[in-house]
Amino acid sequence: MNAPLTVIASERQLEDLRSSSGASWISDAQFISLQPDEPIPGNTLDATGVVLFEVDPASPASMDRIRNIRRMHPEMPQIVAMRDVDMRLVRTLIREGVADVVELPFNAEEILQTVIAVLETHAGSVGKDVSLAPLIAVTKPIGGAGATTIASHLAAELASEPGEPTVCLFDLDIQAGRICDVFGVSPRRTLTDLLEAGARLDASMLDTVAERHECGVDLIAAPNEIIPIEALKSEDLARVLDLARAEYDYVVVDMPSGLTNWGLAILAKADSILMLVEQSLPSLRQARRRLDLFKNLGLDHRLVSVVVNRVEKKLFKSIGIDDVEEALGRPVTAKLARDTQTLEAAQDRGVLAGHIRRKSPFVADVAALADAITARMAGGEQ
Repeated sequence: MNAPLTVIASERQLEDLRSSSGASWISDAQFISLQPDEPIPGNTLDATGVVLFEVDPASPASMDRIRNIRRMHPEMPQIVAMRDVDMRLVRTLIREGVADVVELPFNAEEILQTVIAVLETHAGSVGKDVSLAPLIAVTKPIGGAGATTIASHLAAELASEPGEPTVCLFDLDIQAGRICDVFGVSPRRTLTDLLEAGARLDASMLDTVAERHECGVDLIAAPNEIIPIEALKSEDLARVLDLARAEYDYVVVDMPSGLTNWGLAILAKADSILMLVEQSLPSLRQARRRLDLFKNLGLDHRLVSVVVNRVEKKLFKSIGIDDVEEALGRPVTAKLARDTQTLEAAQDRGVLAGHIRRKSPFVADVAALADAITARMAGGEQ
């Protein structure tokens, strides 16, 4: 009989797992005692669904386990267990095809939840060759930077590109989500319905939750009730976003200003990250810190675009665009004009800025940003 899970670790780790609380499920698993740097015989995994194995990042022989298993069992989901989990290394492992990472010493309940999530995700992808749509993350170093307004108008501009691509916009600013206010809609269902769907999560469920706006954008609203920002789980969000990326041409996410584990996991998978800043010292200071963090986590700097919002055409601006580039150590990708009067009128009426003023400089700048994103995606540039 096939084992749903094979656990490969040192005998001490296995003993700790067997004796831990919440480990009643282990009777269905296969256990193999090997030191972290010992090779894993390929035939030991012929009758398993998921493999969870110990890795020592300091040992090349131990890290070779990942590549060897992928070579012998390319379709088998791998979960890596290691001490002192480092986000930069985790991101590298995910890019190499590892399904998830757990920390040593083993926690039986964590392993069970991780395996269930991996199996559900894998089951939805078996037999499919699905090309995932670009994931565009809009993030800001401080609140009040206008990220929600920009994410909303950017999604609408993407939906109006030639061919009318399908666009899904997620409001992941779960404590202060305002995207529905920008579009003037009141969805009956929200992100919560997708996160709680479990095995019922599929394209039909996504279609039921998405609120279609007349501009062509499908909206996934933030939860109706304020919840702790760390209450969301990375694996649940990953399943939802991967489903949306399989169903749409573009997926845009409006991120919270606060940094979270699930937020960093999303940024690690994003094809384009728009970092919104303003011409102010607090904004630039926090943006620089965030860019340094991204670098330390191994995020590809080529995916991060600096976008300056609320730019005014003044001859004597205390902080100019050149100052922004010098402070952040990187070029500015786009400048979005300040158009307070139009945006405030649009907000009061619950419509997009283009409905108030067709030739709004802000709308024109967002359209140019959308064109630049689509051109880069089409050309495969980084």
